Formats: sequence, C-alpha cells, structure tokens
Amino acid sequence: MSRIYKYDDSERYIPIDLGELVTGAQIPFEIFTHDGTIYKSLLDKGSTYSYYAQRMIEDQALSKFYIRQGSALNFDEYMHNAAKLKKMLLEPDFFNSRYKAFRDKWFIVDKQVLDSGIPFTLPLGGLRFPLFGEIPFSVDSNDAYRNLLDLNSDIAVREQDVDSYYLYLDKILDAEGIEDPLLKLRCRREKLKVWCYRLLEEARNNSITQDTLFKLYKHINIVMNLIANDFGYAGKFLFFDVSDFFLYIHSTNVCLMSLMYGHASNMEEAELLNLGISAMLHDVGRVDIDDDAGENSYNEMEREIFKSHVIKGKELLDPQRDVPKAAKIVALTHHEREDGSGYMAGLTGDRISKFSKIVALADTFESSRVTDFKHTFKKRTQIIGEMVHQEHIFEPDMLKTFIGFIAKLTI
Repeated sequence: MSRIYKYDDSERYIPIDLGELVTGAQIPFEIFTHDGTIYKSLLDKGSTYSYYAQRMIEDQALSKFYIRQGSALNFDEYMHNAAKLKKMLLEPDFFNSRYKAFRDKWFIVDKQVLDSGIPFTLPLGGLRFPLFGEIPFSVDSNDAYRNLLDLNSDIAVREQDVDSYYLYLDKILDAEGIEDPLLKLRCRREKLKVWCYRLLEEARNNSITQDTLFKLYKHINIVMNLIANDFGYAGKFLFFDVSDFFLYIHSTNVCLMSLMYGHASNMEEAELLNLGISAMLHDVGRVDIDDDAGENSYNEMEREIFKSHVIKGKELLDPQRDVPKAAKIVALTHHEREDGSGYMAGLTGDRISKFSKIVALADTFESSRVTDFKHTFKKRTQIIGEMVHQEHIFEPDMLKTFIGFIAKLTI
C-alpha cells in the first residue's frame, strides 16, 4: 500500500471479489478500486491482504474491486491455489513444519526498532504468499514501515545478516538525534537477544567461546543496571508479542524476568549477574532436542526426550570453565519442583537451589504465555491464576515475590 492513486485510461480492468482472497497471504497482482470516474490503486502487487487491509477497505466503504487484464493469469493461478492455501494456513502439521524451516534460517527482530528514522535495507522475511519467505520491500520510509507492521507475521532478518542487524542497533544507540528512551531499551534488549542467539548456536556446535560468554555477561550487566535505574520500564524489556518456539527469545525473556525477580528481592550485583547468566543458559540442552518433542506432547516418548534436555544442558556446560557452577546446576534442575513432582531427580524443598527456583518461576510463566505455534496468547492474569492454583509446586514466598512484580509490570 505504498502507492495511493494511479490514473490510467488505457488499461482494461477485470472485476474481482475480495471475499475470495486469502487473509494473511501475499497477493501476486495489483488491486484497484473505481470511483465512477477513474481506477485507483488500492493494494500493490506483493503486499499482504491482512486484517488491517480489510478494516481499511471497510472504513472507506469500498465495494468494487478490479485487477488489470494483464494480471488475469496471475489471478487465475492464485485462485486455483486459494483453497489449498487457506487449508495450509489452518493445517497445524503443514504450518508447523514450514514455520520450523523458516525460523531455522531467519532471526526474529523487533519491528519497533525499525522505525528509528535510520534506513533499514537488509532483506526481511515474514509471512507471505505462498507461506514464508522474503518480504519485497525495505524499511526506508514511513509508508514502508506501516506496511511492515501491517504484516500478519513475525518479522526476521536472514541468519547471515544478524551481524549487520547488530550494527544497525548500534547506529540507533549512537545516534545523537534519537532521544526516545523506550527505543533505546528495545535496542538493548535486541542486542542481548543477539548474544543469546550466538551462544545457543555455539552450543549447538559444541563450541561455546570465552568471547561470547564475556559479551553475554557484559550485556546482562547493562540490562541489569537499566532495570535497577528505572524499574518502571522493566516490562518493556519483555517480548510480549512473540513465541516460545524461538529458544533465544524464550531464554532472553526468562533471563529478564529472573533479573527483575532479583531486583525485586534486593539481590547484590554479583549475585544478580550469576542469576542472569544461569537463566540465559537454563534451556541450552534444548539445542540437541528434536523440535517435535515437547513437555506437553501427547506422545510419551517425545515427552521423555524433551525431559532429557536438562541432562544434555548440564553435559554441554560442564566443560565450560567460564560458566559459573550455579548455571550448570540450573540447567540440570530448573524443572524440579518444591513438592518433588518435577524432574529428573524429584528433588524437594531446600535440595533445589535458589536460582533454580527463580528460573522455574520465570520459565513456567514464559512457557505458559503461548499455547500453540500460531501464537495463541494467554493473558497475564490467567497465567498468574494458574500459577497460584499450583502454588504447592513453588516455594510460597518466592511465588509471592514473583507474582507481585509481574502483576505490576507496565507492558
């Protein structure tokens, strides 16, 4: 929708029914409307027919829509595949497999940081026709940014462009004309997420480097101080619009919530730093676990495979001399529960470390936010209610502290 009107008296146009289009998919043809005098460009070729586009059309009370005659073949092919595409978008197995393939090659970014006024020219990926892939525009104008927000999708950069994205974040933080404190917070959070992503990639290849650990410590320390200086902004650090399907996002969120807990309970700086690195590494064992395995899987074997990530995490971290012992313990025991109902050892009470109990609270909250791969979100109050109902599996005072600050966060 980057162009507004187009005058053309020489073209021939064919009427179409917008009700036949697939919501959430890219359209491979340009759509026009007609006001009785001229044809006006409504939706550009390559744009996404989204819920926002539908509302915009309804608000303008538009009722007649056309394509160029030269686009008839594209339209026929689109319509030939429309029913299948709608089914694909609704079919869990197909959608899930394509989603996994997409996220293995792309790094999810925060859309909001792209509205900095600094042109963003890296290729972007997201939901499009036929399903996932590159988006045909760069964020170099306000119109382009609005189109980006309009997409019914996670937005991502290619895996090979993560370093360039990191440099873009530095440009925002260094820019003298950008004073928005929330934008700066988002950039800090994104940088922390990048280092988590790099660490997990190294863990996947059994090659965690001292430099990556050092940089992760550095950025955890920066974020820790930002939270301490203005706890009112703490909720803005959390990714409340993305999913547990991305391990680096899940781990970053668990780290941030654990740091907030530490701040709320007046932890010393050194202890906070160790808590932060422990929380960031808590699920490192999942890099070796098949994506189909899950804690709530209907298949018992898949549930057992998922549970093994705590052992794999400890095994990955044990050789790392620069990883604190506390983090290795958290990787192994963050699924233990106060009443002994957790795994793998069925530990109870004081046999579970303080850090493991804190990370368990943050991990439970974060994992509960998204109920399926289509990002069906639970409300914060609903999750809090569920955790209170399960209070026997958490240390009572720690649960009270956690819920106390989570409930008050401004998001």
